[in-house]
Amino acid sequence: MAVRVACSVILLAVVSAAALAAAAPTYDDDIKPLLREHCLGCHNVDEANSDLDLSTYAGVLKGGSSGPAVVAGRPATSSLYRAMAHLEGIAAMPPESSKLPDAAIDLVDRWIRGGLLESKGGKSLLKGVAAIDPAAVASLGNLPAIMPADLAIKQPTQTPHPPAPQTMATSPVAPLVAVSGQEQVLLLGPGEDESPLILLGCLPFPEGSLHALRFSRTGGLLVAGGGRGAHSGRAVVYDVATGERRAEVGDMIDVVLAADIDATQRYVAIGGPTKVVEVIELASGKPLHRIKKHTDWITALAFSPDGSMLASGDRAGGIHVWETEKGAIVFSLSEHKQRVTDLEWRTDGQAVASVSDDGNLILWNMKDGWPAANVAAHVGKTASRYTRATGVLACEFRPDGGLVTIGRDGHLRTWSATGIKEKEVQIKGGLPIAAALLGTDSALVGTLTGDIENWVLAENPRLAGQISTSSE
Repeated sequence: MAVRVACSVILLAVVSAAALAAAAPTYDDDIKPLLREHCLGCHNVDEANSDLDLSTYAGVLKGGSSGPAVVAGRPATSSLYRAMAHLEGIAAMPPESSKLPDAAIDLVDRWIRGGLLESKGGKSLLKGVAAIDPAAVASLGNLPAIMPADLAIKQPTQTPHPPAPQTMATSPVAPLVAVSGQEQVLLLGPGEDESPLILLGCLPFPEGSLHALRFSRTGGLLVAGGGRGAHSGRAVVYDVATGERRAEVGDMIDVVLAADIDATQRYVAIGGPTKVVEVIELASGKPLHRIKKHTDWITALAFSPDGSMLASGDRAGGIHVWETEKGAIVFSLSEHKQRVTDLEWRTDGQAVASVSDDGNLILWNMKDGWPAANVAAHVGKTASRYTRATGVLACEFRPDGGLVTIGRDGHLRTWSATGIKEKEVQIKGGLPIAAALLGTDSALVGTLTGDIENWVLAENPRLAGQISTSSE
């Protein structure tokens, strides 16, 4: 397999929400007939209970006395959907009746995700994101490719069973992959003649288990977060070329579950079960901010490409975007209702992708904090019911603004910049745990069995090879 890093990108047309909504249900053809059967007896122009008239498209958009009934791209925030799905915190509808069939609830879910189309050919109410700036991608191609020179530890710690990779990351400038091992960071890269990935060496992490790995934007530093549950947590910053520890930051009373380093290499952000996001000055090791806005464990952190903003996600589905220097909140992105598993910024900083245990992939416009796409990426049979096969475990942006996701359903999927599904791969090994994108056409998937599968995402995706976390 040829491992390479993309240095060019085709300029896409402006991302139009209409592309996402092409196959979405409409109010006239799909939603009004459903409402007529189940809702219009109480919510019509003459008898608008709670001042909510659902008999017209304008009435649905207007909402009632308790606020908007629907919010484009946000079914979990739309009271109409929440009432129909019998979610907590809202009166169930229809009243004194059993819940509507899953097919009906999913229809409303897809209508809201698709942008609340009134009729075929109508305009979506979703706000798109401008096409990715190719200059932002090209700038990475001008950076030197930093690879480890001669690491002291060449072999991973041997265990009775290969450890499942809890996290992995790829360098933005080189064909280098960092994978969590048994109290070690495993560094993988191409062998001779660009053969499939081999183990290049290991970085010790005696602090405990690893839960977070991120390369700096220049690829010269790697931050690793982890520790021991209910005991201690820390982030370690490594020099990628030498393997030396540049810094050790944080002194948490519980494990670090999320960590990142900003583009200027001045700050490291960490978070975990303490529900506090700490932004720490790398030079002094002192906290710049201790953010206490989250109500549950911090499970995802990501600095914007220029380092000016920080996105944080928690176990309850909450996402906040902050100004790095001031610690002031920019957006609160309330749509996920279960654990946020990953946050990724598009290369030009204009969009953030979030994924969750609820199975959804959401593309957020960072100009206004509104969703540009909301996709049921890895869900069970219905979007309104959580199952053991539901959940997105990781996502990655491609250089062209498209995305790659892996899910608990055992699939790897690729998506266009507008959220349209392109390709699908059935993972060969065990349950996928972590994933990373290497270049434009290669994806790595770590499984519960401790194997790392190397997939080439060409026209016909194929498995190019695999490596274990406990052997070369």
